[in-house]
Amino acid sequence: MITPFTFKGRIARAPYAAWSVALFLSQYLVVLAGPGDGGAFLQANRLVLFMPHRALMTINGPWGLPQMLGLAYLLLLAWALVALAFRRAVDANVSGGTAAFVIAPIIQIPAILFLCLAPSGGAPETPTIAAHAAMREPVSLWPQAFLGVFAGVGLTLVAVAVGTLIFGTYANGLFLITPFVIGVITGYIANFRADIGVGETILAVVAAVAVGSLALVVVALEGVICIIMAAPLGLGMALIGGVLGRAMVLLTRRSARQPLQCLALLPLMFSVENLLPPSAPFDTEQTIAIAAPPDVVWQSILSADPIEGPLAMPFRLGVAYPLRGEVIGEGIGATRLGEFSTGTAIERMTEWMPNQKLAFVVVRDIPGMRELSPYEHVHAPHVVGYFRTIATSFELVPRFDGGTDIVERTSHELRLDPVPYWLPMAQWIVRQNNARVLAHIRAHAERGFRGLSPASPSPP
Repeated sequence: MITPFTFKGRIARAPYAAWSVALFLSQYLVVLAGPGDGGAFLQANRLVLFMPHRALMTINGPWGLPQMLGLAYLLLLAWALVALAFRRAVDANVSGGTAAFVIAPIIQIPAILFLCLAPSGGAPETPTIAAHAAMREPVSLWPQAFLGVFAGVGLTLVAVAVGTLIFGTYANGLFLITPFVIGVITGYIANFRADIGVGETILAVVAAVAVGSLALVVVALEGVICIIMAAPLGLGMALIGGVLGRAMVLLTRRSARQPLQCLALLPLMFSVENLLPPSAPFDTEQTIAIAAPPDVVWQSILSADPIEGPLAMPFRLGVAYPLRGEVIGEGIGATRLGEFSTGTAIERMTEWMPNQKLAFVVVRDIPGMRELSPYEHVHAPHVVGYFRTIATSFELVPRFDGGTDIVERTSHELRLDPVPYWLPMAQWIVRQNNARVLAHIRAHAERGFRGLSPASPSPP
């Protein structure tokens, strides 16, 4: 029985084709089994047929267990596709680096087809590392492991700089493929002279990712918070890459061209995502009951008083949160200045119905966060434009008890991939900020309404 998750052994064309094609097509099941009409979405968006994970971008509402299971499945799928592709490459006597291409969206399709058609080859022309190790004296393994870590750190700096500053992409190429390739290079170099074992390879990969992340902070390419947020996803992909890098040394030709082939995947993936950037729109709706009439609540919405209240840890560490709002003028076309912890947003009124509804669009958005860094300025383009608010509205609904319900609706766009990983964070941030604004309006309105109410008669 073929086990799709192992890197050991070979696999012929027919079983590889059956496994890899079935696994690739199974991605559509994640879309079809998810909430909403996945079939209609796939039919209306032809490009998603080549990138089925993008279909998850259309999911609105709170993130739930089905979406999280879908993300976990996609990561397991990447592991299985890589392992199967490597074993097929060994059987076809082609470079093991080909396996890296089967997890890159769009690029994976020709890579899988190539491996399905490549004929089986003979044994490798050169002995494996295990044969070499048996013919020489034992050597210290840690210097080679440190060399692998050093190579991984250098690749981290170069790949992040190229992907973000030149191509301007924050998608699968950066968060999935880059750490995967870093793991491949680290694992390959660390095991090139002798097999240091799976455990030591994992330690070398973890060290490369950790030191590389620290180096990104030192050279002001990233801040601490973003690295922490991306760490679980990146580390998981790096470990898969490390296992592949070690397998390349143990089971295939000892040629430096194998990991170098993986390096070519990075600019190729960055280019594809630059032409086809992710865009995931999502909306939120929250309601709060206020013990005050609509006219009092309306004045509280227009109030420029500072917003007070406790902050969750992410906001204290740099994620943007609202401070106050000021409306300049009246009616449609009036300007609203939304002051946040990271700057001031400029907004334009699109609906102005006193005591009923207020709506505005964002003309100039603010940075999504202030990076935690020893430097005043960090070269991280993702803080501006990759997560933005498009529009906000407040609808006032009178209650039978004389109070008012406020319904706040917001529209946003997320331009980070993989969306199944980043969307829950974005939704949580939006809901926390909206809840803080609504709580401020309620406190201001109820305090003002109590001040307007006639004093209760004094007891005799």
